[in-house]
Amino acid sequence: MPDWILLLPLLFPLVAALTLVPVAARLPLPLRQAIAIAFVVVEILLILLNIAPGTHRLEILTWEPGFTLVLQMDGITQLLLLTMFVPLVALWLIAPTSTPFDLHSTLVLVAAIVLAMANGLVATYVGWTLLDLALLAWRIHRNIEPHTAIRSLVIGLLTGLILFAGAILLAGARPLEGATLLALALWARLGLYPFHPLLPLHGAGVNEMWLARGVPLLAAANLWLHWNAFGADAPYLLINLLAGAALVIAAVWVWREEDPLRALAAGTQSALIFIPLAVTYGGDAWLALALWLTLASAFALALFEAALRWRAENLNRFARVLGLVGVITLAGLPLTPAFLARLGTYIALWESAQWGFVIGMGFATLVIFPPLWNLALMLNGSEKREPHPGEYIGLTILLLMFLAFALTPTLIAAALAPTVGEAAGRALLRVLAPNDVLALGIGITMLIVPFVASFFLRGLAARRRPNRRGLLARIARIGDLDWLEHVVSAVGFQMGMLARNVFTITEENPTVWILLISLWVAIFIAIAR
Repeated sequence: MPDWILLLPLLFPLVAALTLVPVAARLPLPLRQAIAIAFVVVEILLILLNIAPGTHRLEILTWEPGFTLVLQMDGITQLLLLTMFVPLVALWLIAPTSTPFDLHSTLVLVAAIVLAMANGLVATYVGWTLLDLALLAWRIHRNIEPHTAIRSLVIGLLTGLILFAGAILLAGARPLEGATLLALALWARLGLYPFHPLLPLHGAGVNEMWLARGVPLLAAANLWLHWNAFGADAPYLLINLLAGAALVIAAVWVWREEDPLRALAAGTQSALIFIPLAVTYGGDAWLALALWLTLASAFALALFEAALRWRAENLNRFARVLGLVGVITLAGLPLTPAFLARLGTYIALWESAQWGFVIGMGFATLVIFPPLWNLALMLNGSEKREPHPGEYIGLTILLLMFLAFALTPTLIAAALAPTVGEAAGRALLRVLAPNDVLALGIGITMLIVPFVASFFLRGLAARRRPNRRGLLARIARIGDLDWLEHVVSAVGFQMGMLARNVFTITEENPTVWILLISLWVAIFIAIAR
């Protein structure tokens, strides 16, 4: 297969959106949904077309050596792109009254594809910026948290510059600083604290979680899964500090949130934190551990959105079941997609002498999951309704994905690439025959006991009453970092006023311009000497 076939999954959504969206807007809802499903099915087939042996790599533009715009499609990227689009079919079948497939949603998908397929600094930076701009347009079009949309764009652009600076330092004589900046930028791309405003915390309805968080998560996680391309070790000190702070804030937020989407966004941070930890401490098995954690986290988000959609459709039969399966998947219990990865990460952390961190992760599970239990158990509609055949098909798709991710993770990894298959074998060996038996026991204990105990704490979480003056509310207000935005805005306003006053003086007094020109002449003379 020629390398240019990797452009097909990228160009098809754009062409389809520009041609079909105007036409679909005039069609009845059933036909519009059929067009949307056909659109996603064709996209999935185009992604599968790239499964030909070898890695497809296409150089789009070249400026100078080292500055090229390159797209690449390897086995890991193919799997993440399939995980990006297959749940869309299930979710659109589960919510037949929704109106999917619009231009702004397609732009988010295309930007995520560009970032996922980016190879090299320039392509990554381009995809990074496109995703931020697409999310901004999507949020403004849907009126989703418009008061934070600009702040999210600014954070995205700044972290993109941090990524660029880190790559330059890494290529120079300061690899440690470069790796630190790269890890900080990739941490921000996941939308983790303190960069949580980068992604929307909730949507205008229950049909927005996958586009708001699932799709950007997969694109960002693909950058972590290709960490070896940077040629540097992950900075463990920075990851530890960020992970500790994110766990504390997630525990506070999930207890104070009343909106289910915001509570889920806060709760899923505890699972996403494991991805950088697996990259940092996973040793020779890090690739498989991080991949399984990514798939499990994305699948949990798909289950939560399916449950919330069915709750909105007053379907009592499966909404609660899907919510409970989502909570269990998020926790990484046995027979779920994240079990081997989370247990392997616990073992790797213990063997790396991160004992306090392992215990802290277990305690965070104990604190974070009681509100999630209550949320899943309350997923009921007001009336009972029998599912349509299409909804059963969507449920079957999710069930097949769950079984594939949970029961055949090593086979999936081995089918992607030899390196992934080797990492999967080492990860499986680390769990079944660890060097330290105590590490295995501690890992199983921290994985299961806090989660089971959190079930019995759900009553305490249900009885809580929001107290705006309480300690948790104060910690939450400090952790939101809204105060920092106000401080920065105030400083910027004062600087703007100062600049305006300076220019006013220069307009009224030409002598100031003469002094300014004289200063620059003196600077140039000094430099010349």
